[in-house]
Amino acid sequence: MNKKFFFLTGLPRTGNTLLSSILNQNKDIITTNYSILAPLLHSIDKQREEITYKNFPLDESLDNVLKNTFNNFYENFDCKFIIDRGPWGTTPHLNLLKKVFDDIRIIVLRRPFLEVLASYVRVYKPKDIEKSVDEWFFDEHNIIKMNAYIYNNMREEKNIKFHIVEYDNLVKDTKNEISDIYNFLDIPKFEHHYSNLNQFSINNQKYNDTVYGENINYHTIRTDKIERENYHYKDVLSQVIIDKYKHIDKELYNIK
Repeated sequence: MNKKFFFLTGLPRTGNTLLSSILNQNKDIITTNYSILAPLLHSIDKQREEITYKNFPLDESLDNVLKNTFNNFYENFDCKFIIDRGPWGTTPHLNLLKKVFDDIRIIVLRRPFLEVLASYVRVYKPKDIEKSVDEWFFDEHNIIKMNAYIYNNMREEKNIKFHIVEYDNLVKDTKNEISDIYNFLDIPKFEHHYSNLNQFSINNQKYNDTVYGENINYHTIRTDKIERENYHYKDVLSQVIIDKYKHIDKELYNIK
């Protein structure tokens, strides 16, 4: 079966698992976990820098590998549409997508940054919250910088389609948000249900969150209904953290 590929990106704790679980009710769609294809494509393309490759460069052959990676990786997925989740809006990964696809459509999940931090703290319950937050957002992947790239590219890229899904709208007006996603992707509508949800899984494979630590439920969603959890980030984060990170939304999204 020939598959059509779309992409999902954004910060963690912005509704990725919830959105994926809902969309995957449609048997024609598989919205993935945070996939390995972005680093995989990057590692393939980096072969051009190796001396053995420079000694005998076969650019067309290497491009063939890149172009067939998605189809090969998802060959055993029985669906029409794949929504691959990863850091696709960043400049290096976007450039790789341009080598593979002509029509690139990316769903971008967005949530106020201090809410993202508070959600992270509630899940991980670190002993030293400030240290843990700093390490999470300024590790080698630099999540803040990655998302800055995404929003710069949204403003600059004219031939790539982006669609923003606000977390508040996803949980408060889920049906309309899902309908807007179908319109954006230009695929046939499906009658989703928004209670009695299933936990996220693909081909009978579920997340193993024990790799993050004991009693960590990083990808567990509420299944009975969709609603915002009743807490405020000020109840979770210290004023030190709030002052340190309150500028992020304005820098990334131009939100005051």
